[in-house]
Amino acid sequence: MPNQPQANKAHSSKLLAQLARLGAPAASDVLPCFAERLSRLFGLGDTMTLDAATAYRARQPGQVQGAVVDKLTDELVTTRRALVRRIHTWVDELEFEGEPEFEPVLNAWLVLQRRIAATSRQLRDKVRKSMKDQGQALARLAELDSVFDHTIAGYTSQCFAQVTQVLEQQFRQLQAPSDQPHNSSHAPDHWFYRYCEEAQALLLAELDVRLEPVLGLLEACHNEVNNTP
Repeated sequence: MPNQPQANKAHSSKLLAQLARLGAPAASDVLPCFAERLSRLFGLGDTMTLDAATAYRARQPGQVQGAVVDKLTDELVTTRRALVRRIHTWVDELEFEGEPEFEPVLNAWLVLQRRIAATSRQLRDKVRKSMKDQGQALARLAELDSVFDHTIAGYTSQCFAQVTQVLEQQFRQLQAPSDQPHNSSHAPDHWFYRYCEEAQALLLAELDVRLEPVLGLLEACHNEVNNTP
């Protein structure tokens, strides 16, 4: 990942494509546009908060600081690399006396999913906090992002929670009785090895989706740096 954030590359579409390939049901409620989807999540209180955020004026806005933006971008890169390494090694901690069982596998997967969610949320909050001291435009954007984040948080959690159903379905499909003994559950020809690869791919895709808001905020910061005389 380069130092300056690039345009988002449809990470959400990648995650949805992987879920569809693993048998996730297609969405039945097809709304005409993103605005219509979003409007269903906003109540009166959310709308009033959004209006206040639109008119937000920082008391001490300060000026955009390129060094701070670069430091946050580097932190994003480092954080993502660390999480990617963790995703590739989580399965090594699993131990089974016989054939793998779904519950311990799911629990380990959920621990890592929660870590990804918490880390991305903390980084997003940190970037927003920094933006409030870097000019009126970035301060207002931070306020707007905070409103949207709060409003769709519940819906987002529900959506990501559905991934576990796909994981269980795939686990059951790949798991099959066999009369041949297996020396290692991580052998390349073992069904559990294939399952772990698919579970890791879902985590990697989810990681990129959760980091998209941070990338967007940092891209706005970089644009402000470049446009500052």
